[in-house]
Amino acid sequence: MTNIYQEIWDADMRGNGLKAVNKKEEGNPAAGFVVVRDIPVTDPEEQRNHCVFQEVVIPEHKQASYRLVEKLFDNYTLNQKHPEPHCTVEALEVKEFLLHAIASEPMRLCRRFIERKRGPFSDQQWYDYLHEIWFLHYDTANGVDLTGFEHVFVGEQGRKKELGGHHFWYKYYLEDQAGENDQIIYLGPKGKNPNTPDIVIIAYQIEAIDDVANRKVTLYKEKNGFFVGLSAEGLLALATVRFSYKSVATINQVRYRLHLHKSPDQRSIRTFFPVFLAEKHP
Repeated sequence: MTNIYQEIWDADMRGNGLKAVNKKEEGNPAAGFVVVRDIPVTDPEEQRNHCVFQEVVIPEHKQASYRLVEKLFDNYTLNQKHPEPHCTVEALEVKEFLLHAIASEPMRLCRRFIERKRGPFSDQQWYDYLHEIWFLHYDTANGVDLTGFEHVFVGEQGRKKELGGHHFWYKYYLEDQAGENDQIIYLGPKGKNPNTPDIVIIAYQIEAIDDVANRKVTLYKEKNGFFVGLSAEGLLALATVRFSYKSVATINQVRYRLHLHKSPDQRSIRTFFPVFLAEKHP
């Protein structure tokens, strides 16, 4: 039986994904890599200064993927109770990102797999299907103008001071920079972590900017798990398969439950993140 999740992961590592490593010397600069150091830290000053991703090397031929997704990060309001602005420029940014993702090998694998389950899509139907899953706005009892992309890739202020979503390693990395640009206070690993740098399970707080209220807001994440090194299209492909497929995956000899909730109308993703289950022994 095919392991579509492993196939997508491998395709992403051949494409714009970056290999997660525990030691700097294991990284291959030509292919790119992420050095992971998710160790316990208790000193308050060290917690503020500690970087989970101590070095990230993105070779030139992979950088377009990261630039495209990064352009979308400022398109959303922090507080999920605030309506989202809609403008032509942002719609074009979404289209550019989505067309780039669709052309990638991970998303081609994703499309072929889903077509075997649901029947063929035209190119326009496939684009519309992905747009509905990831970028269609919907409301819940606790928020308005929500999207799967915003929650999973960007993060949002939930109830009280809770940070909702925020399951894309690259977004965390950008916010966890040294010096005055450091928005993250790292609180250490949480729960059982597997012996692999492919996933981190950590607690932290973030000093986020609420542009509507024009102020900083400190938000807390008591426990967050996210895959490390996947490109935006790699994460998009994994979650899109999971939207209509089984929840347990084995990736690089580690078993995960791919946790996914849908929007109230079941048309879109609400959240997606990995939960470590067990390491697979030969």
